[in-house]
Amino acid sequence: METKKSIFEINYDKLINLGYKVFLFDFDNTLNKWKHSTLDLKTIKLFEELKKKNAKVFIISNGKPRNLNYNIEALWLARKPLTFKIKKFLKSKNLDREKLVVIGDQIFTDMLLGKFLKAYLIKVEPIDTSKEFLITKFLRFLEKILLKILKVMI
Repeated sequence: METKKSIFEINYDKLINLGYKVFLFDFDNTLNKWKHSTLDLKTIKLFEELKKKNAKVFIISNGKPRNLNYNIEALWLARKPLTFKIKKFLKSKNLDREKLVVIGDQIFTDMLLGKFLKAYLIKVEPIDTSKEFLITKFLRFLEKILLKILKVMI
């Protein structure tokens, strides 16, 4: 698992050169604050650049459906880390699951999903954790413990 401060620190060209062509982005706290419905211009520009390089870009979110300010395919209410909806979504798009990249801010949803899909994993720092579900706050607490344990083991 690779870790980055934000989606803008990721070396997408390197991943594309390694054959990764499908990028699955979490939405809440990865692309914008929790429950928001917009993508900033910098994110839109990034997505457009990826598409120019023949990459496929999707949003995979456990959040409720929203009307975004950018035309991008999204799978809402995805039930991460469970894979059945995501696998069905990918199959409907005829996408190769061999070269997936999952990018998100949570270990127990995004990274676990990516692990189940055998994807390349990139964990980014959450944008804003001040307004989240209680269960999400608890999972973030467990994440911190897990990351400390992993650092000691490495």
